[in-house]
Amino acid sequence: MKRLILGAVLGYSLATLPCRADEPVQIPKQEFEQMLDTYRLVLEDYVDPADRKKLFTEAIRGMLSALDPHSRYLDKDDLEDLERIHSGQYVGIGIGVEMLNGQILVRDVAEDSPADRAGVRAGDSVVAIDGAPLFGLRDSQVASRVHGEPGTTVELTLARRGATPLRTVAVARATLRDHTVTVQRLDGDIARIRISEFGGGTVAELIAALRQLDGPQPVKGIVLDLRNNPGGLLPAAVGVAGAFLPQGAVVFTSTGRLPESNSTIAVSPRFFGKPGTADAYDQLPAFAQAIPLAVLVNGSSASAAELVAGALQDHGRGKVIGARTYGKGSIQTVFPLTDESAIKLTIARYYTPNGREVQAQGIVPDVQVAPAAAKDGDDTLLFREADMANHLPASSASPDAAPAGRPVVEDSKSFGSASDRALQAAMVQLHPAPPSGQALGSAWRGISAMFRRSRS
Repeated sequence: MKRLILGAVLGYSLATLPCRADEPVQIPKQEFEQMLDTYRLVLEDYVDPADRKKLFTEAIRGMLSALDPHSRYLDKDDLEDLERIHSGQYVGIGIGVEMLNGQILVRDVAEDSPADRAGVRAGDSVVAIDGAPLFGLRDSQVASRVHGEPGTTVELTLARRGATPLRTVAVARATLRDHTVTVQRLDGDIARIRISEFGGGTVAELIAALRQLDGPQPVKGIVLDLRNNPGGLLPAAVGVAGAFLPQGAVVFTSTGRLPESNSTIAVSPRFFGKPGTADAYDQLPAFAQAIPLAVLVNGSSASAAELVAGALQDHGRGKVIGARTYGKGSIQTVFPLTDESAIKLTIARYYTPNGREVQAQGIVPDVQVAPAAAKDGDDTLLFREADMANHLPASSASPDAAPAGRPVVEDSKSFGSASDRALQAAMVQLHPAPPSGQALGSAWRGISAMFRRSRS
C-alpha cells in the first residue's frame, strides 16, 4: 500500500538484499542516445536555465514510477523517514494517510494525538497545508510541509465527503513516540491486542504485552487486531507471527529474479532481537503459542499485516475475521545511490505458507464481517492494490480471488467499542456463547494503555 509519511513510518515491507542479477544487463545504445539528446535540448533550448542535477533526479524518479506503485526514488527526507521507523520517535501530529489520485486521504487518527484533539477524522481529505495546495506534490514534499519543531503549529485545510465548505484546523506539532501495540482486556478473560503497524520496537512491545497478560488472572483468548495496519518492517512482522507459532513454522515464501529473493522464512529467534542483545524469544510466555486466537483484518490491512494474517490462517492458528485485505504482496529493498539518496525497488512477491499469493488479491477472511455503515450514511471508499496504476499483477489468480468491492474507511476510534461488529464476531469464536452488545460495551475492565499508537 502506498502510504504517505508525515514524519513517521513507511508502510512498506522492507528487506536487505545485495544487488546482483542472474544475467549481464545489455545497455540499449539507441535509447540512451535519445535520453542524452533530450538532456542536451533541454539545456540548450529550454526557456530558462535548467537545474542539471534535478533533471537526472527526475529521470530516475520517472523510470522507477513506470514499474509499480512501491518502487521509487528516495531523497534525503525519505531516508530520514526510514530512520524514524527504527527509532520510533518523531515530531508530528498523529495521522495515518494515503495518497489517492493526487489527494491526501486521512486513513486513521491516533487517539489523543494533536490531530485527534483538533478534530481531524478518518476520511478527511487534506487539501492544503498552511494555505498552500497539495495537488501534484510528491510524498516527501508534502511531508516536509508537516515537519517542524515541537510546539509550532501547522494549519490543515480539510474536505469531508458530502460536506461543505472546506474547514481549516490548526494542529500543534509534538514529539510523539511511535508505540505500535495497545492492549484491551475484555469480559470473558479475552484480551484484544491491536498492532497499528510494524516498527522497530513492535516485537519487544508485543512480548511485554503478552508477559503482562500472563499474570495472576491469565487470559483465555486473544483477539489480534490488524485492522488499518499498513504494514512496515518485514522482520517485525515475522517476529509477531512467531510469537504465536512454534519455532521453525513457515511464515511466508518469496519469489523473484535474484537468487536471494527466492526463500522460505520461518520462525526463528533472530527475529526477536538485535544482534548482540539478549534473546527476546526466551521471554515469550509459553501460553502465547497455545491460547485460542482470532485475527481481525479489513480493507486497510496491508503488506506485512497481510503476511501475518495469512501465516496464522494457513497454520490453523486462529480464524481470520473481517473484510478482504488490501492486497499488497510484494517486498521492497533499498539500494543506496549516495549518502542522501537511494532507490526502493520491488524485488519479490511473497506467498502464504500454503502458497497463496497475496499480491493484488489480498487475504480472504474465514468469517467475513462488513464494516458498519457510517452514521451519516456517507461512507468513504478506499482503493485496493489492484486499483493502483501500474500495480504489480498477481502471477496467477487464486480460486477465491473473486472481484472485491471497494473497502470502506474505518475510523480506528471505533475499534473495541460496543458497535465493533468484527470484534463481536471474534468474541463469538472465542466464547462458547456470543456476548451481547451490552456485555461488550461494559467489557473494558482495566484497559492497559501501556503502549499508545502514534502516527505522523
